[in-house]
Amino acid sequence: MQNRESVSIILDELEAVLRAEHEALRKLDYEGIERASEQKLALDARLRAADATKTAADVPKLTRVRKMALNNQLLIVHARACLTSIIGMVTGEAPATYPGATSKRMHVAPIRLSVRV
Repeated sequence: MQNRESVSIILDELEAVLRAEHEALRKLDYEGIERASEQKLALDARLRAADATKTAADVPKLTRVRKMALNNQLLIVHARACLTSIIGMVTGEAPATYPGATSKRMHVAPIRLSVRV
């Protein structure tokens, strides 16, 4: 039963890290993003070691963690596109589209920019 509890504890910790990462991404807090990245790597190793002990009871938590991770990934892509556009506007060199977009529908400039000084 100890392994079963550790999976649940690891998932709880991962949820907390993903929430912190989400806030860091929204604020473009480089140190917070890096800290979350390091914590996620450590938690991933722990979770992989305990993977064989996960049960059906873990599925709702795993689903939440996956959704949070995907949401954070979307924020990362959007933040990168916004920064690329800002750099492009300042330097006149970069295109105002999402980098790596392959379809015509994806060639859309970022639509939200919030700058605080």
